[in-house]
Amino acid sequence: MSIILILLILFPYIIYPVLVIILGAIFRKEIIKKDIFPSVTFMIAAYNEEDSIIEKLNNSLLIDYPNEKFEIIVVSDASSDNTDEIVKQNFPTVKLIRVEGRVGKTEARNIAMKEVTSDITVFSDATTEYDQSAIKLLMRSFADENVGMVTGHLKYKDDQDTQMGIGQKLFWKFESIIKASQTNLGSLTGSIGCITGFRTQAYHPLPPNIIEDFTGPLFFIQKGYRVVSEPEAICFEETTKKPINEWSMRVRVIRGGMTGLIHAKAVLNPLRFPVASFQLVSHKVLRWLAPVFAVVLAIFSIIDVINLDDTLSWFILCLQLLFYLSVLVAYILNSFSIRPKLLGIPLYFFIINLAALKALYKTATSQLESTWETQR
Repeated sequence: MSIILILLILFPYIIYPVLVIILGAIFRKEIIKKDIFPSVTFMIAAYNEEDSIIEKLNNSLLIDYPNEKFEIIVVSDASSDNTDEIVKQNFPTVKLIRVEGRVGKTEARNIAMKEVTSDITVFSDATTEYDQSAIKLLMRSFADENVGMVTGHLKYKDDQDTQMGIGQKLFWKFESIIKASQTNLGSLTGSIGCITGFRTQAYHPLPPNIIEDFTGPLFFIQKGYRVVSEPEAICFEETTKKPINEWSMRVRVIRGGMTGLIHAKAVLNPLRFPVASFQLVSHKVLRWLAPVFAVVLAIFSIIDVINLDDTLSWFILCLQLLFYLSVLVAYILNSFSIRPKLLGIPLYFFIINLAALKALYKTATSQLESTWETQR
């Protein structure tokens, strides 16, 4: 039983990535790419972003794309600070859409999308810095009529070299490899919320408590479109700095993914969507369940050591104890601003799995709220 549980834990993190890389290389599905310039609406979601909105809009105005085909919209979700006034007073060419009542990021975008008439819409966040060529590079894949959504490549910055930053950057490099391989295999089953473009006419409004960067792509897949990554379309964001911030963000994101998958569950049908359903179960569902398997593994390991007292049982138990000890040491050292890079990996891995465990409980017992406070 312990071996089965170990395989279930390793599958989404090691076995599946290797498998999807191999399958993507064997069954590589090419994308028709051309330099095209469809009309683009660049939509920035904002809630109380007075500290970052000027820098964000200055960066957005430097994006290299034909002005007559590029519109910038700031969607303010009932901001209570000076975000709206800053946009109005300093950026006359930027359109501000204020949504009253604090409805949440997803619903605010749903409302704003009713006013969009461009060929392509690009979703961005107020703290994301874009490379000047990012939009041009995103648009190339839309030359392929089978492509409905294109997501770019996010690079994390961490000037303080924190434990969370180290873990987050390594984890995201790992995720980027999977995204590239999924694209080769046919289609992604998730996007990057701060740099994702899609065909406006195919947009599917989502419930307010759904996080669109996971659920949105699933509806494009259901409509017969491919969702692909463009690794050359680059943007930058700061990592979270503290374990508590990463924990809070991960709980919310994982809950959003679970809630979204329930909402778009049709894509789990292997008869209609064999590749997408395989990717979702392997990459998401088993990963969300990994902490449950880990808890059960710990229990079985203790039972095996007591009953069998053999070398293998002791070895499996000691490996687990070593992992949890390294997490504890990393957490303690981090509180003293001592940040060994290698220890950042088990600490980050532990936090995202503990967050998944809480997200499972919260999803089963309560409804996900549509608003949240950003963790930075």
